[in-house]
Amino acid sequence: MNYSINHEPLGLPEMDAQHAYLYSLFDRIEPAGKTGDNDIMKILLLEIEGYLLFHFSSEEYLMRHYTFPGFTVHVSDHVAAGTRLVRFLDDFDAARLNQAALRIFLTGWLSEHSKISDSQYAEWIKKCRENISLP
Repeated sequence: MNYSINHEPLGLPEMDAQHAYLYSLFDRIEPAGKTGDNDIMKILLLEIEGYLLFHFSSEEYLMRHYTFPGFTVHVSDHVAAGTRLVRFLDDFDAARLNQAALRIFLTGWLSEHSKISDSQYAEWIKKCRENISLP
């Protein structure tokens, strides 16, 4: 299933674009696994890990910049997801990665996280941006 077109936008173009790219990466997991080429899968997993870390940093920057009151809780959710991803990466290194489970975790986590946690900071930021007055 193509999750990159089925996610709910937050209304923050910079985050909506990042979410769409993450979903497109997640959609490549099982096709990459079907190639039987571990190098292709390793490159994809490194891209997912790197882009997810970039995305977390981007969100955290916005939350700090706009002094979002739920920052600490939101960051703890990022840490938990990152920790779980590391377990999947360890599974890959040990040649026991369940590709479907990885994709289900990542798409499910991002979908739920976006609807609940991300929507909270997005609303906060949109209100802050509306209140910016120019001379």
